[in-house]
Amino acid sequence: MNNPMLLVVGAFFGVTLLIYLVGRLLLSSDRNQPDAMLHPGAKPSIGLGRMTRAFAGIVPVSSSSYETLQKDMVKAGYYHRDAADEFLAVRNAALVAWIIFVGVALVAIPDLSESLTQLILIFSVAVLILIFAIPRVIISSQASARVSRIQHALPDALDMITMTTTAGLPLQKSIKRVSDEMVQAHEDLACELMIIDRQAETGSLTQAIQNFAKRLEIPEVNALSTLVTQAQRIGGSVAGAFREFADSIRRTRRQLAEERGNQNSIKLLIPVIFLLAPPIYILLLGPSALRLHDFMTTGAQEGGALDQNTSAAASPLPERYESP
Repeated sequence: MNNPMLLVVGAFFGVTLLIYLVGRLLLSSDRNQPDAMLHPGAKPSIGLGRMTRAFAGIVPVSSSSYETLQKDMVKAGYYHRDAADEFLAVRNAALVAWIIFVGVALVAIPDLSESLTQLILIFSVAVLILIFAIPRVIISSQASARVSRIQHALPDALDMITMTTTAGLPLQKSIKRVSDEMVQAHEDLACELMIIDRQAETGSLTQAIQNFAKRLEIPEVNALSTLVTQAQRIGGSVAGAFREFADSIRRTRRQLAEERGNQNSIKLLIPVIFLLAPPIYILLLGPSALRLHDFMTTGAQEGGALDQNTSAAASPLPERYESP
């Protein structure tokens, strides 16, 4: 097999492996599945099998970074206990695939000059950094987007729980009923409510909601956990507390929207100053500048108003005074 054919084969397998790994990472169907969190052994492998732990340990990760990654994976909807290891394994496998592809390319390409080799290495290192950093950024953005969707759907869920509890259903049954009804409209929150219901069956509802607050780590859910804990402890009305809490969330959201609107009016000054002001100055000062340019051009010509010879002939200097 000649060198060009080896390069083509190496490029094909390298790019194919990268596309497969990135696709498994970004288009995984393991999100929003409570069974993966409650029954971790039932979840299928991501594709690396027993090599997951080996690939996950290629690049060392600190304990704080690993814990942050675990929290972001749960916030993004990946509930499996090995989700962080699988993420690291897929990312490190993509790094190894890219390194192998670059090595094959350097060996297969004949007569490489030193400058071209340096350029290939610089480009390869840049792509390697992107492969290392971009998946982590994507997971963080997925986690933030999912938490935002849950925050947006939380008041509606609380209203539905209030209606069902007022109708006579217990709180846990109301949560299960609402989770079944919200699967199509708000899948993320419905999945979290389903997890709360299943954890409440094996433990207590208070502990399940506290786990819900730990998974998301947002002020609204933390306040909801405290509210339910106090209501369960003192035996108060959960329906009325949920109604008031939903109204407070909407009120806070409205105030936040007004605050952002006021901030946007200040932020709009920047494009107004740098984008709209120059055309206005051109329209106002352009004709005057053109007239001044024409006057300077025609006046400096022979016979013009600014011609020095014409000015000297029109106003001769007086003769010098001579003393006797």
